[in-house]
Amino acid sequence: MTRRHFPMKVIRAARRRAGARCEAVGTDYGLSAGIRCTGDFAHGVEFDHVVPDQLGGEPTLENCAAICRACHRFKTDKVDAPRIAEAKRRWDADNGVKKPSRMAGARNSPFKRKIGGGVVPRHARGDA
Repeated sequence: MTRRHFPMKVIRAARRRAGARCEAVGTDYGLSAGIRCTGDFAHGVEFDHVVPDQLGGEPTLENCAAICRACHRFKTDKVDAPRIAEAKRRWDADNGVKKPSRMAGARNSPFKRKIGGGVVPRHARGDA
């Protein structure tokens, strides 16, 4: 899935709405519940998907937050990445996707385990 970026009109509107202050509020940004970041945009402004794009967040003004770099890094590393990874793990589990086993004797292993316990290379098709 390709990442969808915010259109320029959404970025402009979010920047106007924020004024000169970070819009990050609450625990998703490493702040206490209900507390707003007091950072300004002296070191740059970044535009965050409130609901991450990979979790179905649309590139709309309602889903866009103009935030400082520190808040964006925190949310991306501590909140968004783990939620996205968990969603992928759940999707895999629900759809029967499994990591291939590399243990000797497994069907997709380049080795096979003999009855006596020894391990030998698995031959291409027709191994007995």
